Amino acid sequence: MASIILSITKWTYWSVMMTLTLILCFILLTSAFSDHVSPTTWIYPSFLGISFIISAAVAVVWFVLLIILQRWRCAAILAITMLICYEPLSRICPLQILGKPEAETNVIAVDGETSQIPVDSIRLFTYNTCAMGQTHLSQIKEKIPIIDVVRQSGADIVCMQEYAFTLSKGGHTESELRGRLSDLYPYYDFTPSTNKKAMGIALYSKFPIKKAMRIDKRKTGYFSAMYYQLEAYGKRIGLINMHLRSNSIQDKDRVLYDEMIDHFEKDSLQRIRTGMMRSLAKAFRSRSEEAVLISRFLQENHPSDMPLIISGDMNDTPVSYCYHTLSRGLKDAWQESGRGYGTTFREHRLWFRIDHVFHSAHFKALNARVRKDVLYSDHYPLEVILQLLKEE
Repeated sequence: MASIILSITKWTYWSVMMTLTLILCFILLTSAFSDHVSPTTWIYPSFLGISFIISAAVAVVWFVLLIILQRWRCAAILAITMLICYEPLSRICPLQILGKPEAETNVIAVDGETSQIPVDSIRLFTYNTCAMGQTHLSQIKEKIPIIDVVRQSGADIVCMQEYAFTLSKGGHTESELRGRLSDLYPYYDFTPSTNKKAMGIALYSKFPIKKAMRIDKRKTGYFSAMYYQLEAYGKRIGLINMHLRSNSIQDKDRVLYDEMIDHFEKDSLQRIRTGMMRSLAKAFRSRSEEAVLISRFLQENHPSDMPLIISGDMNDTPVSYCYHTLSRGLKDAWQESGRGYGTTFREHRLWFRIDHVFHSAHFKALNARVRKDVLYSDHYPLEVILQLLKEE
């Protein structure tokens, strides 16, 4: 009798472990590849995409526990699942175990000393400035530190989102901001958002702007995207500076979220489901439409043999339909040359990388880093060095 009870206990224990492992594998797989489903078709996979990093962390902990308990079959199933999910995981948190890509360099001599400089490299700086950081100023005419950050960045191309100025002479006007950077960046373009006159996206460039086209010409909604052709190193380069729809989470939903993090309450979770999740769902759908709009624009207006860079605040994570659509056929500069999680949004206890730089195979990403020392916005700037490869 005792042996029967022991056998039943062991079988139950093994079954529970296997069931939990299979459930975790299913959640991991569905969240990892949720970016293939458009939110306009089915909204729930988009929420799974946000939770992928949490599912991956739980999977690692569970895998270690299975090893300790010597549940080898369960551990093998979970290991295979994690290997299948390696590519989306490397998008979120690349480790660069083999090191970052090496640059092709030229040797130059200055005052008898030699140094290596990258050939045909472009330093790109993209930053959602949150109204040029003016919400952090105590006085309207106080100096804007972001201007100094840009000047000291050494960037060749600066893409700003939520770039803002004042229309009256009592504050920081567009001509004043432009004038403080004109010596470094002779080429400039500003595009207002669809519902504001003094806020939008701006481009500062050391390379001549040969063409500028607005991608979205609708009169409603806060979506800005511009397509440029720049002349760099004797070649035309396509560039998109974009700011896709934000999540529009209301302050009351942020308060509920903070309460739930500090001390979990079922009532807070229910109210978040009816508030924050509705806002997120609406934003997911809007961004998917905006991403498709940009993709179609490129197919119609950008030559396939011309180098291309897509840069800006996408307001979506590396596991999202929006990311999947815009990065199709391109490389993610952070995945290629960044290291770690790479948080670019830093407020309200919501830490995500939602600012991205994609590039065509004409480039090699040499280095990508998040400037966590710059604290004038709810975003961190993202810096990327791209090398324009020689044609074979």
